Order: sequence, then structure tokens, then C-alpha cells
Amino acid sequence: MKSSKKKGFKQYILVSLGELVLIIAGILIAMNINNWNENRIALTKANLYIDKVKKDLTIDTTYFHYAIERIDLKLDYKKSLFNQDSIAKFSTSGLQAIVTSGTNNIYINDGAYKKIIESGIVTLPEKEFLFEKFNSYYVVFNNYLKELNKWEEKSAQKDQDFWIYQNHYELAYIDVTKSILDSVENRKNFIKVMTSMEGKNYNNMAILREQRMKEIYTRARDRAKKLMKQIDSIQN
Repeated sequence: MKSSKKKGFKQYILVSLGELVLIIAGILIAMNINNWNENRIALTKANLYIDKVKKDLTIDTTYFHYAIERIDLKLDYKKSLFNQDSIAKFSTSGLQAIVTSGTNNIYINDGAYKKIIESGIVTLPEKEFLFEKFNSYYVVFNNYLKELNKWEEKSAQKDQDFWIYQNHYELAYIDVTKSILDSVENRKNFIKVMTSMEGKNYNNMAILREQRMKEIYTRARDRAKKLMKQIDSIQN
């Protein structure tokens, strides 16, 4: 009788253990299916955002390309101010526009990248390489670009103050008639300031500033193009 009870108890334990194993196996399978499903959803979302990043990069390359072209034009004009024959070809307002050409202020478009960060999908191992490249462009390089844009803005403002807030000539701005602006005396006074040692130094520094910004914008454009190729190589 005792032997029979013992045998029955053992069978009960074995059955219970078997059921427990099945339950655990079922839970593990369900968890794996759930994790697989979540990962699939995350990958789909990641691919969607990566496509948007590529569109942003296309916009970046266009903006930086045109900014570089504008800088080249500004450089040609500013360099021409060291040549008397070239100066004679410009109107007084044209000369004033050259020396007060202002800033470029081109920034990286990081809207799609910010969505990636907010979504929390940056931990996906399948996209680790791309996300590292995104971080290098949108965080490290972009911060460097922002600092240079701030430097350009500060430097350009100093130029504006020099050319605008003085009392040697009339400026081509509000309520200045063409007769006053293009008068022989006004033009002579402006060119005198422009060709002075101080004026030349300001123009030289403006040229150096434009060259520096052209360099950083060229790097930004080239990096954006390279990143687009890396996206294509991995996504396709």
C-alpha cells in the first residue's frame, strides 16, 4: 500500500514537473515571439526614419552647395575691392553691398535624426553602424558647425558696425536719395574709407571669414554625401 502511494506521488511530481516545464517553455516561446515582433516593429520604424534622414541629407547637400557658390561669388567681389579698376565698375550702393554682405548661417537639418533619438531605437544592433555615423554627423560635427556659425555671426556683426556706424558717407539704406548716394563727394568719401588701411584690414578679415565658412560648408556637404552612400550600401 505504501509502495503504491509512493509510486502515485512520484507520478504526480513528474506530471507536475512536466506541466511546469511546458508552462515555462510556453512563456519563453511567447516572450521570444513578442521580442521578435517588437524588434520587427522597431526595425520597420528605424527604416522609415532612416529614409527621412536621407531626405534631410539631400536637402543639406543642396543648401551647402548653393551656400558655397554664394561664398565664391562674395569672395570674388570682396577681392575686387583691392583693384582700382574693379572699384570703378561698381555703383556706390554696389560697393556698400559688397562690404556689408553679412552672414551665411547654414545649419544641418536634423529633424529626422531627432525623431530617431526620441523613438529610442538607437539601441538596435542591426543599425548600430549607421546610428554611430549619424551621431558623428548630427552631434559631433553639427556642434562644431554651430560654433563656427556663431563665430561668423559675431565677426560679421563687427564688420557691419564698422561700415555702417560712422560719419564719413551716406549709406544706401532708408531715405537716402540716389543723388546724395552717388554724389561725387559721397562716393569719394566711401572709397577713401574702403581703401584705407583699416578698411582693407576689415575686407581682408571678411575674405578670411568667407574662406573659413566655405571650408566648413564643403566638409558638411561632402560628409552628407558620404553618409547617403553609407545608407544606400546598408539599406539596399
